[in-house]
Amino acid sequence: MKNNIPLVEQYYVQQKKYTNEKINNIEKLNLQLELAKQVLNDLRVYIRNNKFKDSDEEIDFFKHIKPNIYADFIFYNCLLKYHVNKPNATNSILKNYFKNELKKLESKKRKNLKFYQYYKHNSTFLDHLYFLRENKQLDLFSIDISIYLDSEFYTSHDKLAAEVIAYDLLTNFYKQEINKLKNIASGKFDDNNKIGKSPLNWTASKTDLIELVYVLKVSGAINTGNINTKALVNIFSSLFNIEVSNHYKIYSDIKNRSTERTKFLKKLVEDFQTKLEYDDGI
Repeated sequence: MKNNIPLVEQYYVQQKKYTNEKINNIEKLNLQLELAKQVLNDLRVYIRNNKFKDSDEEIDFFKHIKPNIYADFIFYNCLLKYHVNKPNATNSILKNYFKNELKKLESKKRKNLKFYQYYKHNSTFLDHLYFLRENKQLDLFSIDISIYLDSEFYTSHDKLAAEVIAYDLLTNFYKQEINKLKNIASGKFDDNNKIGKSPLNWTASKTDLIELVYVLKVSGAINTGNINTKALVNIFSSLFNIEVSNHYKIYSDIKNRSTERTKFLKKLVEDFQTKLEYDDGI
């Protein structure tokens, strides 16, 4: 058997294609999850038909190759569950949700802290015990019945290695989500997550924009109102490529209007009503 297994190379090529596809998260995760599952099954058959040339090659497979794909399977499965069951709540509740998930991961790491440190530090002195199938330590470390049903595809610690990798992936994901919430609350954007300049341009007046921002804020239409006005102004400014640095003064001018104070909102209603009547053939 060679370390550069064609199945594995093809797997990463296909996963990269899925990552770049412009489809919704749930659809993408389903494809990625199914691919990881299929490749694990294919690898199970592959190692039955292709013998390892020596113990080093077997260790490499069960320490790195299989765990990395198995970790993807765990990671995509967790993300899919998150997107399906994502709390429909305020940013502060979401932030607490992510923090609780991070605490759960830390608790799981502590249960196997010695192995976690061993794997993260790239130690090798126990590899012959952890990642060779002949060591017969399964009874000591695993309660997963699938390992006993197919011991040719498992060692005592390859699944634990996959969990170490998956926990790091999940930890990074939750931390990124927390940072996104912080950026939204402060009106900032992460430049690493931006894809060029927004193609949208605000073509009404700045006063009209502020009128819209305030009504969205007080109505609770965005984050149930759980976002400060300055942050919302900054988000709209970035989205619509317009610089608004004095929104408090503009809001004050709106309040001091002598006639119609919600002029822009009234115009929006009138324009939309005209559109509805036109489509109705009135």
